Amino acid sequence: MRQEPDTSGASGLRFRMLGPMTARDHGGSPLALGPNQQRALLAVLLLRRGRTAPMADLCEALWGERVPPRAVGTLRTYVSRLRSLFEPDRPARAPARLLLSAPDGYALRLRDPVLDIDEFERGLAEAARLRTAGATGEAYRTLGGALGLWSGTPLSGLPGPYAEAQRDRLTELWLNAREDHFHSALELGLDRDIAAVAALRAFAAEHPLRERTQALLMLALHRAGRPGEALAVYEATRRTLDLELGVPPGPELAALHRRLRSREPGSGPGPGPAAAGPGPARTPASAGSASPARPSPPAAPSAPVHPSRAGTRAETPEGAADRVVDGAGFVGRAAERALLVRMLGDTGGAVPVAVVTGMPGIGKTALAEHVAERLRDAFPDGVLRASVRDGGAEALTGLVRALGVPGPAVPDGLDARAALYRSLLAGRRVLAVLDDAHDTAGLLPLLPATPGCAALVTSTGRGLLVPGARLVDVPELDDAAALDLLAATAGPARRSAEPEELRRLARRCAGLPLALRLAGRRLRREPGLAVAALAAADGPELLAALCADGASVGERFDRSLALLTPAAARALRCTAGAPDGFGHTRAAELIGTCEAEAADAIDELVDSGLLRPGASGSYRYHPLVRAFARSPHG
Repeated sequence: MRQEPDTSGASGLRFRMLGPMTARDHGGSPLALGPNQQRALLAVLLLRRGRTAPMADLCEALWGERVPPRAVGTLRTYVSRLRSLFEPDRPARAPARLLLSAPDGYALRLRDPVLDIDEFERGLAEAARLRTAGATGEAYRTLGGALGLWSGTPLSGLPGPYAEAQRDRLTELWLNAREDHFHSALELGLDRDIAAVAALRAFAAEHPLRERTQALLMLALHRAGRPGEALAVYEATRRTLDLELGVPPGPELAALHRRLRSREPGSGPGPGPAAAGPGPARTPASAGSASPARPSPPAAPSAPVHPSRAGTRAETPEGAADRVVDGAGFVGRAAERALLVRMLGDTGGAVPVAVVTGMPGIGKTALAEHVAERLRDAFPDGVLRASVRDGGAEALTGLVRALGVPGPAVPDGLDARAALYRSLLAGRRVLAVLDDAHDTAGLLPLLPATPGCAALVTSTGRGLLVPGARLVDVPELDDAAALDLLAATAGPARRSAEPEELRRLARRCAGLPLALRLAGRRLRREPGLAVAALAAADGPELLAALCADGASVGERFDRSLALLTPAAARALRCTAGAPDGFGHTRAAELIGTCEAEAADAIDELVDSGLLRPGASGSYRYHPLVRAFARSPHG
């Protein structure tokens, strides 16, 4: 008979993860959880709720695809420290009773641990039950208690794909719960409270792309006798959606606008949150996304924190800034849009797969989102979204959950998740938008296999080997389109007051939408900054100036640089000064290596998106990449 672990010495431990990860023992004394990576391992073990975590899964959870050579030894060190933490009195060489070894992994089996994540999710479920039962007041109070558990960004500062995926999942739940809380307040008539309306207005300002939030604010203002402000919210949202995403407001928000304009009676909060409330939360990362734009959640629902749109690296998932900042990169993309719509809309035979490629900051995600919006009617069962940056396992979990499978029912193992995912797609017509794919192995399990479905993939590299996939390369914007994008972001006053300086600055950005967008945001938010001052910058100076809202062009390039091998990183620095059109022979001379090794490094740079192939075996750098490679950061 198998002996169950004795957990009597570790009952009642309380773990907080809806903010910086902390723990207290049954007496309330804090526990020293160690460095962030050790905490990340503990978070994985806790959230598996006693189930064994194979060593391979733990490595993937902490390091993704870039597992260091001594990863297993590092994990064993962390496990040893955690065992000492939870069983300080365990005799030397005595078997562990809590953090158990399995044939190829570990399982943490504490007795009745208290996790604030579990309390939060139970609160959401109870609030949903109360709403269904018509107990709106109780639902409102229950949601308030659940939201009050938050003290910041969940699992703040913990590294690794697993922690990142949990941050994304929990933040999406938090956003929806905040909307539900405001919706319940409207049903209870609390919108007459000036402070309640002010809190909703602040939340709406932080999330301008969430249409349901804007609809709630419109209703609150209308009921408060401020119809002009309610209609102004719609106009501001319409402009933001057009500028950031190139799409009009959704049908629910548009219908609410028509009702309020006509002052129809009965324009109450509409269907309850379980029925999506007054308009869906239509954001670039909604509909089952594994990578939503993440706020810095407040400690209490009535006191929202106003973060910058991009946040900091510890608060915002990599790529979120690109999705927001580069969102208007549709200018001049008519040919690519038309091609993708035609390719993906033809689902009569095999499942079409389109791979959108291009350098970092070129607007691949923005283009994919716009195309997905255009194809919404062609895929009546919806659009699924997932980030593939950290591999397929967590992305599959997000997709399966988006298709209605609760978290505890998601099977372990990549093959089991992939089989479940494809079985859920049987008989459906779904478009899967798979963002930032880096390798074929991580991508293939996410591709639909059901006729009638399609997949739209974005990737900086051209090395994905997907049978039947069509590649669509996204080039730099031409001069006219670049000027239009910069002027639209900077505002009409800048274009009329400083047209020539604006044109010169657009040329400095060399058709890169991310650079144009950041330059425009700086000009809009810093009225005292002259366009000529930015336009006069060049090289590393210009690169440093292209920053806004916590995001920068250099930081985006730096993330690509971090993924390179040392040989490719050295090749970047050595060849950045070469004129456009250099080949393998010249690269080998500059690097000081043989031509074969130079070719390997060049291929890796092309696959990273930092180097673009030209004609007849030649290569070229974007001017801003060249400046980055020659700067201290490069």
